[in-house]
Amino acid sequence: MPSGHGAATTSACPHIAMGEAPATAETGNVGTGSTRATAAARATDLARGADGEARSGATPADDAARTEAVVRGWLESYIAQPHEELGRNGPVCPFVAPALKAGTLILRSRLGMAHTDAHGVRAVVRDMVHDFRSQRWPQANPTMRTLLLVLPDLPPAGWPLLDAAQAECKRELARAGLMLGQFHPACPEPAARNPRFPVSRSPVPVLALRNMAVHDVLFLHQDRAFFAEYRRLFGSRHERGVVADPLLRSTYRDALARHAPSPSSTESRPTNGETA
Repeated sequence: MPSGHGAATTSACPHIAMGEAPATAETGNVGTGSTRATAAARATDLARGADGEARSGATPADDAARTEAVVRGWLESYIAQPHEELGRNGPVCPFVAPALKAGTLILRSRLGMAHTDAHGVRAVVRDMVHDFRSQRWPQANPTMRTLLLVLPDLPPAGWPLLDAAQAECKRELARAGLMLGQFHPACPEPAARNPRFPVSRSPVPVLALRNMAVHDVLFLHQDRAFFAEYRRLFGSRHERGVVADPLLRSTYRDALARHAPSPSSTESRPTNGETA
């Protein structure tokens, strides 16, 4: 999915570059402008009730299940589909459909976020890292391993906390070869190839954690430390000329020249089960 798309963000997609699209029959279209806003409001109503409280007669587990259904619809009808505003061909996230088929996209919910603060969100991220690392993944491409955490009762006032947590945690996660992406109805993150397209908007709040992938140079190239981590993991692919996408190749070359790494940092090695 997309993962933080800003100048020096570490977002979460091959695996997740999200934004807007048809969600489910209950949520309507998540398109642009007022259509997107209406769809987000309907999805929020479905999960929490129109007044922001639990739906009458529904348990928290019921609400979480409804919200997960919304997210599944969003993944299938938007994330796994092409979008004319991406700036490239192919699905918003080309890894989602294969990951769903391979069983390497895990969807979970976290309740109790209605009154959380920045500390609470950072604690959630730490828990995600532990769960991701301890998960017994199928023997499949590690770049398709994604943990999606749905936050059904996080109110709109808490959405900016996800943006802040992504920015605050990205350096530590990059050192661990991980990428974190945040998605919510008002997420400002743009698409990597179209800065006018807020690709990471979702009908309900979601955090996504995944392994770093070769395309993440688009999100890590402007910061020297982030690029050093990327090069450590994927530099050998570029140096051997096996990266096919010309934009990835040129972005890597430009970053390499700009950051002028010292001889001691020129070694790169595969990780996350990747083959160099």
